Amino acid sequence: MISCEENGVSESAATIQYHRSAQLTNIYNNEISVLTKAFINETELLQQSAITFQQSTTSENLDATIALWKSSQSLWKQLELYDVGAIENTFISSEINFWPTNEIFINDNISGTATINEALITSLGASSKGISAIEYLLFSGDENTQILNSFTTSENAERRKQYLTGLTQNLSAKSKELNDHWENYEEDFTSSLENGISGTQNQMINAMITLIEEIIITKLGNPLGDTNGGIIEAERLEGYYSEFSKEIIEQHVISLERCYLGDFSQTPFRIGFDDFLILSGREILANQISDQFAVCKEELASISGSLEDEIIKNPDAVNDLKDTFRDLLVLVKVDMANILGSTITFNDNDGD
Repeated sequence: MISCEENGVSESAATIQYHRSAQLTNIYNNEISVLTKAFINETELLQQSAITFQQSTTSENLDATIALWKSSQSLWKQLELYDVGAIENTFISSEINFWPTNEIFINDNISGTATINEALITSLGASSKGISAIEYLLFSGDENTQILNSFTTSENAERRKQYLTGLTQNLSAKSKELNDHWENYEEDFTSSLENGISGTQNQMINAMITLIEEIIITKLGNPLGDTNGGIIEAERLEGYYSEFSKEIIEQHVISLERCYLGDFSQTPFRIGFDDFLILSGREILANQISDQFAVCKEELASISGSLEDEIIKNPDAVNDLKDTFRDLLVLVKVDMANILGSTITFNDNDGD
């Protein structure tokens, strides 16, 4: 890096500032803004589908609602990486998806006497609503016939449908609220170029680390029995009811890799963390991290069925998957963060 001075600012510092600005603008314009608007659209479709299902409770309408839940969940799992700064301080992420959901509270609400509508759902705690609560209602059964019966012939079937509709209405409203928060935060997000805890680039590095640690500890380690002496607990997988756990992790990897590379399909101008490593003369490390993302994806692809089945039948394969993320964590948390001068903030989910 060249260090000559111009107007009191070194050329190297000016280059870094320029690239940070380009990187953060790229993340906001071509990822965050795109994803939040897609999330609004998908949750609106989910809400409309739930209303249709309430009015005409058929297997076809159930399947349509399930498909829209999956696409909404997939978008959210890409957006979760960006729960930073002012967005994190709103706690809206918990309102959108608190996991694990509380089945007891949900069933108590359904079997109660209070009018079930969006206002009631809004007043409830995070563990009784959001994406995970919708999953519980849509997948509480061994097969579609049993699930459909829970909405047609079971006790409180009508209130169950009302609760589902209320959940989707609330989720749609929260998606719009999230977009409003981001539009208010855009300027600060893209202009906080300082190197330190308050700098957006530093916050994004910490967000990447946090998400990788969550995959290692919460989404793989806990179900594998890392905290209970090795007893497999598949029900602790996120997405257990829907058998969508593998797809959830796949969406996280998509989001993490795109953020690292700045590789968003909406733009040919791509500035990512790999570019900063290359500017620092660490092209080998930049390629190692890219290669490790490929390893994680290959390990995920090697699981032919659901993660729920694999963790019971072949837990060693799931443990191997966890190890690939542990290797990725070291590269990002230790090597990349150190080279870029990042400040790693305290995190309960320490995956080292």
